[in-house]
Amino acid sequence: MKFNKNACMSDNNYKTAAIMKKLSVLILLVIGITFLTACSTIMNTTTQEVEIKSTPPNAKITIDGRKFGTTPQVINLERSSNHIIKIELDGYDLYETQLTRKISMWFWGNIFNGIIPGVLTDFITGAMYRLLPENLEMELRPVKQEKPVKKQ
Repeated sequence: MKFNKNACMSDNNYKTAAIMKKLSVLILLVIGITFLTACSTIMNTTTQEVEIKSTPPNAKITIDGRKFGTTPQVINLERSSNHIIKIELDGYDLYETQLTRKISMWFWGNIFNGIIPGVLTDFITGAMYRLLPENLEMELRPVKQEKPVKKQ
């Protein structure tokens, strides 16, 4: 006599198991769609590398009040906010600029793949932005020395 395990399982238990299996697949599908439809998060990530160069080199880099070493350097910055960059070198004028966040072209890809989950994910992670300018190359100007006025 062959043993049939399905015969031992009641109809209710069998139906419950089938429903749980379908529910598990549905939950995994929803989670997958939510995270895989975020074009900017996948293509951009939440940070951006910005190359900073100066002439002359070895100028001190300060970003948002934090020191980041000297030029030239590639720095990984969060896309979610604007950043103030200061470049300082003894004997030269202070150079200050702002990296501004703009909406990335990848963000608009969410129109094609389930607008709401992608937009929400990209917004929360900050990946919907790109920082401009993407690279900084500046020529520092020597400090102007005032000549003393001679009295006659």
